[in-house]
Amino acid sequence: MKNENKVLVDTGFDSDYSTNRIKEFDNIFTSENVLQDFIYKIHEEDNTLDMKRGEFYPEILRCIISMKRGFAAAYKIDEAQCHPNFGSNGSIDTIMTAMKLREINRKINPETEGGLLVSTPTYFRNYNSASAKQIKLIKVPLKLPTWEIDIDLFLEKLNSVRPTVVFLVTPNNPTGIPLKDSHIIQIIENAPNDTLVVMDRTLVNIQNEIGTEELLNKYKNKQLVILHSFSKYLGLSHLRVGCALYSNVTLAKEIQPHLPLGLGVEGAVKATKYLKENGILKPTEYIINNIRESKNILIKFCQEHPEFTISDFTANYCLLMIPQNLSSKEIVSELQNEGIYVMGSHDFPEPMEGMMRLHTGGKPEYMQRTVDALKKHFT
Repeated sequence: MKNENKVLVDTGFDSDYSTNRIKEFDNIFTSENVLQDFIYKIHEEDNTLDMKRGEFYPEILRCIISMKRGFAAAYKIDEAQCHPNFGSNGSIDTIMTAMKLREINRKINPETEGGLLVSTPTYFRNYNSASAKQIKLIKVPLKLPTWEIDIDLFLEKLNSVRPTVVFLVTPNNPTGIPLKDSHIIQIIENAPNDTLVVMDRTLVNIQNEIGTEELLNKYKNKQLVILHSFSKYLGLSHLRVGCALYSNVTLAKEIQPHLPLGLGVEGAVKATKYLKENGILKPTEYIINNIRESKNILIKFCQEHPEFTISDFTANYCLLMIPQNLSSKEIVSELQNEGIYVMGSHDFPEPMEGMMRLHTGGKPEYMQRTVDALKKHFT
């Protein structure tokens, strides 16, 4: 029986799996015995018998080195500038830990300087990591109704507050709207030399955008880091693989001591294989097409029911604005009864009313089922 008093991590997905479902999951994964036999074979063929650590630890380190070299070759940077991590969340937390130490070493007075500058609403991990690391959060609200960055106010804060770190999430989560290339360049070029600019490119952008390689090599003298992940681009969120790419080795070495030790072998192998075969990380056509088809479904729904509107998204998420006479809690609850789970804006890190965040990168049939449910109950 479900304990109604517990705090749910994610309503709708908070129940555990049955014994049979766990067995089904386990059968999908390669047997550890098969993997161990293969590793023994590698050691014997390479004449490198591991009598120091055992198990899979050497393979973890070797796979990470291979992954770093794969990123370095793809983006034409030094391998020391590549920090594999546990998805973008791992990179965010690692960087924020280093920035907290930077503030401590510089004896930053948080009342007058330092902190994390970001446009809001933004990705939930930015709020959580700033809170966990006790770094002041400096918020510049996105402009309504377009949900675009207030570039003038952002640049003013950038120079008046001199933040320790800036986060640019593009496309933005939850709006799905990307930053303009011109705004990205303005922010990087106007950032104080002692401010770290983090550009989080976790989400797919189905529009053309300025390349990561171009930015890293153009701004080698700036403190710039760009985050990439294999989750939203390739649908590999279960492997938790991402990488932070730095504009210069000196900056990367400052962050390096805060990195976690190791990743999973499977994730590192699949990431490296992709990089060697494809070069720079690009989203799959499957996910791009899903986003486009989901957008068409939502546009048609909003045309038929103009009391609903959507953000002009180009990414894996979007905002659906709801009629004023409805609450996000009400819609979330009703959709749950249909077996459809969405994030209401009342559950955002900065709770809001009047909207929902929808995932747009999955099967278009799921989006159609969602709008059909909305038509059934709320139009």
